[in-house]
Amino acid sequence: MPALTPDDRPARGGRPRDPSRDEVIRAAILRVLAESGYNGLTMDAVASAAGVGKATIYRRWRTKSDLVADAVAELSQLSIEAPDTGSLEGDMRLLLRWLVGAVNGPLGAATLSLLSALPHEPGLREAFQNGPMTVWSTCFRHVWERAEARGEVGPTVMGTAVASTASSPILQRWLFSGEPVPEAFADEVLSDVVMPLVAARRAA
Repeated sequence: MPALTPDDRPARGGRPRDPSRDEVIRAAILRVLAESGYNGLTMDAVASAAGVGKATIYRRWRTKSDLVADAVAELSQLSIEAPDTGSLEGDMRLLLRWLVGAVNGPLGAATLSLLSALPHEPGLREAFQNGPMTVWSTCFRHVWERAEARGEVGPTVMGTAVASTASSPILQRWLFSGEPVPEAFADEVLSDVVMPLVAARRAA
């Protein structure tokens, strides 16, 4: 779901929209989510964190759910190009380190705060699935597809437990440890889990 542009969202009167404020406000949304959670997020809190009046917020988003859904959709802009170093190991190392940076940063903190709200907010859940989740899964899929094209893995690896082991340990540690995930952990997952499983599957 693409983020709404100034032309997509109807103004509600008052002064003309200032599109340059949109990114500032979205960054403020993520900060408030990380600090207060979804239940604690209010239009007033976002306005204060962004340094704007509450009317500025309401000119852009009519409800709290709309506001958060748009901010989550905009997270898809935090994507990276799927790396192409010439090897699966090199590509996966860069991608896993990027994932560690993402979960340790504002994106990860905001995502944790939204987990309890997603089952009850269909629009928010759709924005999350079509935004960050699509970014992550697409990048990983491209890395595996390039590895297949180079002959490093077979055509049946996508969707298997082997492919899932790349990101799952990082996401599990992030979700349950309550602490930042060290970048060294990503390298350990790659060298001790992913690559040995790839080699064993290729040999089989």
